Amino acid sequence: MYALKAIAETMSGLLVPRAPSARRKHSTVLPRNQWPDSVSATVDDLLMRMSSQDMAMLKTTKREDLILFRRGLGGSICRYYGLNKGNKKLFIAACGRRCNPEDVSVKIIEALWLRLQGN
Repeated sequence: MYALKAIAETMSGLLVPRAPSARRKHSTVLPRNQWPDSVSATVDDLLMRMSSQDMAMLKTTKREDLILFRRGLGGSICRYYGLNKGNKKLFIAACGRRCNPEDVSVKIIEALWLRLQGN
């Protein structure tokens, strides 16, 4: 459990594009005009950016342990997708109202996990 927690908290590099040409242009924040406006669109984007090793680790994680990803991956989601800058559409899509950015990132991580499970 402690090993998983340590790994999960460092998973902030997940948002680096896999293609080498895209990595050169990589930013830690997605431009406002490219912010996703749904949880599903965010999950689609994450799946394009995550390495196969990171996807495998998340997929094999128990649902009750997903909260361990809130710092590393969750923090990256908050920064990259504009949750710390007011991506209101994504807040509404995830929570139905304005809520805490961390709550939105946890909902996105859960949706990502479900997609990896084949749901």
